[in-house]
Amino acid sequence: MRRVAALALLAGLTVGGCKRARHTNPGATIEEQTELASAIGVAERQDSSQLLSGFHEVEQGAWRWTMKEFAVSLAPPPESALKGVRLELEFSLPQAVAGKLMGMSITPAVSGVRLKPFKVEKAGDQKASFEVSYEQLRGEAVIVQFFLDKWIAPGDGDSRELGLVVSRIGFFPR
Repeated sequence: MRRVAALALLAGLTVGGCKRARHTNPGATIEEQTELASAIGVAERQDSSQLLSGFHEVEQGAWRWTMKEFAVSLAPPPESALKGVRLELEFSLPQAVAGKLMGMSITPAVSGVRLKPFKVEKAGDQKASFEVSYEQLRGEAVIVQFFLDKWIAPGDGDSRELGLVVSRIGFFPR
Protein backbone atom coordinates (compact mmCIF):
# COMPACT_ATOMS: atom_id res chain seq x y z
CA MET A 1 0.00 0.00 0.00
CA ARG A 2 2.82 2.42 0.86
CA ARG A 3 4.46 1.70 -2.49
CA VAL A 4 1.22 2.55 -4.36
CA ALA A 5 0.83 5.79 -2.37
CA ALA A 6 4.46 6.73 -3.05
CA LEU A 7 4.05 6.09 -6.78
CA ALA A 8 0.82 8.10 -6.86
CA LEU A 9 2.53 10.99 -5.08
CA LEU A 10 5.51 10.84 -7.44
CA ALA A 11 3.20 10.72 -10.48
CA GLY A 12 1.28 13.73 -9.17
CA LEU A 13 4.47 15.72 -8.72
CA THR A 14 5.69 14.82 -12.19
CA VAL A 15 2.41 15.73 -13.90
CA GLY A 16 2.11 18.98 -11.93
CA GLY A 17 5.67 19.94 -12.79
CA CYS A 18 5.11 19.56 -16.54
CA LYS A 19 2.37 22.17 -16.88
CA ARG A 20 4.75 25.12 -17.14
CA ALA A 21 7.84 25.25 -19.32
CA ARG A 22 10.85 26.15 -17.20
CA HIS A 23 13.62 28.25 -18.67
CA THR A 24 16.49 28.54 -16.27
CA ASN A 25 18.26 31.86 -16.33
CA PRO A 26 21.86 31.31 -17.51
CA GLY A 27 22.96 34.56 -15.87
CA ALA A 28 21.60 33.73 -12.41
CA THR A 29 23.87 32.57 -9.64
CA ILE A 30 23.16 29.46 -7.59
CA GLU A 31 21.79 31.67 -4.83
CA GLU A 32 19.31 33.40 -7.16
CA GLN A 33 17.74 30.45 -9.04
CA THR A 34 15.49 32.53 -11.30
CA GLU A 35 13.67 31.68 -14.49
CA LEU A 36 14.50 33.47 -17.69
CA ALA A 37 11.67 35.89 -18.50
CA SER A 38 10.36 37.01 -21.90
CA ALA A 39 9.97 40.60 -20.67
CA ILE A 40 11.94 42.38 -17.96
CA GLY A 41 11.83 45.56 -15.96
CA VAL A 42 15.42 46.80 -15.92
CA ALA A 43 15.05 48.09 -12.34
CA GLU A 44 13.59 44.83 -10.99
CA ARG A 45 16.01 42.88 -8.80
CA GLN A 46 14.76 39.49 -10.05
CA ASP A 47 15.43 40.55 -13.67
CA SER A 48 18.91 42.04 -13.15
CA SER A 49 20.73 38.83 -14.10
CA GLN A 50 19.23 39.14 -17.59
CA LEU A 51 21.02 42.47 -18.12
CA LEU A 52 24.18 41.37 -19.90
CA SER A 53 26.01 44.64 -20.59
CA GLY A 54 25.71 48.39 -21.08
CA PHE A 55 23.45 49.34 -18.14
CA HIS A 56 24.19 51.75 -15.29
CA GLU A 57 22.81 51.43 -11.76
CA VAL A 58 19.07 51.69 -11.02
CA GLU A 59 17.84 55.25 -10.50
CA GLN A 60 14.73 56.28 -8.55
CA GLY A 61 13.85 52.59 -8.26
CA ALA A 62 12.35 52.57 -11.77
CA TRP A 63 14.86 52.85 -14.62
CA ARG A 64 18.49 52.76 -15.74
CA TRP A 65 20.61 54.78 -18.12
CA THR A 66 22.19 52.71 -20.86
CA MET A 67 25.47 53.12 -22.65
CA LYS A 68 25.69 53.43 -26.45
CA GLU A 69 25.48 49.61 -26.69
CA PHE A 70 23.53 47.41 -24.29
CA ALA A 71 22.34 43.80 -24.24
CA VAL A 72 19.87 41.51 -22.48
CA SER A 73 18.98 37.83 -22.50
CA LEU A 74 15.29 36.96 -22.97
CA ALA A 75 13.26 33.76 -23.20
CA PRO A 76 11.21 33.43 -26.38
CA PRO A 77 7.49 33.12 -25.56
CA PRO A 78 6.02 29.67 -26.33
CA GLU A 79 3.86 30.97 -29.20
CA SER A 80 6.88 32.55 -30.95
CA ALA A 81 7.93 29.28 -32.62
CA LEU A 82 5.33 29.71 -35.38
CA LYS A 83 4.89 33.39 -36.06
CA GLY A 84 7.66 35.34 -34.35
CA VAL A 85 7.20 38.13 -31.85
CA ARG A 86 7.31 41.86 -31.36
CA LEU A 87 10.34 43.18 -29.45
CA GLU A 88 9.47 46.25 -27.38
CA LEU A 89 11.80 48.75 -25.73
CA GLU A 90 10.19 51.19 -23.30
CA PHE A 91 12.38 54.22 -22.75
CA SER A 92 12.52 57.94 -22.18
CA LEU A 93 14.55 60.68 -23.78
CA PRO A 94 14.87 63.32 -21.04
CA GLN A 95 14.22 66.90 -22.11
CA ALA A 96 17.58 67.90 -20.57
CA VAL A 97 19.50 65.85 -23.18
CA ALA A 98 17.02 65.93 -26.07
CA GLY A 99 18.99 68.62 -27.90
CA LYS A 100 22.03 66.34 -28.07
CA LEU A 101 20.23 63.05 -28.75
CA MET A 102 17.17 63.97 -30.82
CA GLY A 103 17.09 62.01 -34.08
CA MET A 104 19.11 59.10 -32.70
CA SER A 105 18.54 55.66 -34.20
CA ILE A 106 18.05 52.58 -32.03
CA THR A 107 19.07 49.43 -33.89
CA PRO A 108 18.42 46.10 -32.17
CA ALA A 109 20.04 42.79 -33.10
CA VAL A 110 18.31 39.54 -32.13
CA SER A 111 20.53 36.45 -32.20
CA GLY A 112 23.05 38.51 -34.16
CA VAL A 113 20.59 39.63 -36.87
CA ARG A 114 20.09 43.40 -37.05
CA LEU A 115 16.54 44.70 -37.30
CA LYS A 116 15.14 47.88 -38.84
CA PRO A 117 16.16 50.93 -36.77
CA PHE A 118 13.73 53.08 -34.75
CA LYS A 119 14.29 56.84 -35.00
CA VAL A 120 13.72 58.90 -31.83
CA GLU A 121 11.95 62.08 -32.92
CA LYS A 122 10.62 63.47 -29.64
CA ALA A 123 11.52 63.83 -25.99
CA GLY A 124 9.70 62.02 -23.21
CA ASP A 125 8.38 58.51 -22.58
CA GLN A 126 8.00 56.26 -25.62
CA LYS A 127 8.02 52.70 -26.89
CA ALA A 128 10.01 51.32 -29.81
CA SER A 129 8.61 48.18 -31.43
CA PHE A 130 10.42 45.77 -33.75
CA GLU A 131 9.22 42.67 -35.65
CA VAL A 132 11.27 39.53 -34.92
CA SER A 133 10.98 36.39 -37.06
CA TYR A 134 10.66 32.95 -35.52
CA GLU A 135 14.04 31.93 -37.02
CA GLN A 136 15.79 34.32 -34.64
CA LEU A 137 14.16 32.78 -31.55
CA ARG A 138 15.88 29.42 -31.31
CA GLY A 139 16.90 28.02 -27.92
CA GLU A 140 15.94 28.85 -24.36
CA ALA A 141 17.86 32.14 -24.17
CA VAL A 142 17.94 34.76 -26.92
CA ILE A 143 20.56 37.53 -26.85
CA VAL A 144 19.16 40.95 -27.76
CA GLN A 145 21.65 43.77 -28.37
CA PHE A 146 20.86 47.45 -28.95
CA PHE A 147 23.07 49.94 -30.77
CA LEU A 148 22.62 53.73 -30.58
CA ASP A 149 24.09 56.04 -33.21
CA LYS A 150 24.10 59.02 -30.78
CA TRP A 151 25.06 59.14 -27.11
CA ILE A 152 26.60 61.50 -24.57
CA ALA A 153 30.28 60.93 -23.84
CA PRO A 154 31.54 61.17 -20.26
CA GLY A 155 32.10 64.74 -19.13
CA ASP A 156 30.48 67.75 -17.45
CA GLY A 157 30.79 66.13 -14.02
CA ASP A 158 29.37 62.73 -15.11
CA SER A 159 31.85 59.94 -15.77
CA ARG A 160 29.25 57.75 -17.48
CA GLU A 161 28.54 57.24 -21.16
CA LEU A 162 24.79 57.95 -21.53
CA GLY A 163 22.39 56.65 -24.17
CA LEU A 164 18.75 56.18 -23.17
CA VAL A 165 16.73 55.96 -19.98
CA VAL A 166 15.24 52.44 -20.24
CA SER A 167 12.50 50.94 -18.07
CA ARG A 168 11.38 47.74 -19.82
CA ILE A 169 12.45 45.33 -22.61
CA GLY A 170 10.57 42.29 -23.81
CA PHE A 171 9.16 39.92 -26.38
CA PHE A 172 5.39 40.06 -26.93
CA PRO A 173 3.01 38.10 -29.21
CA ARG A 174 2.20 39.66 -32.57
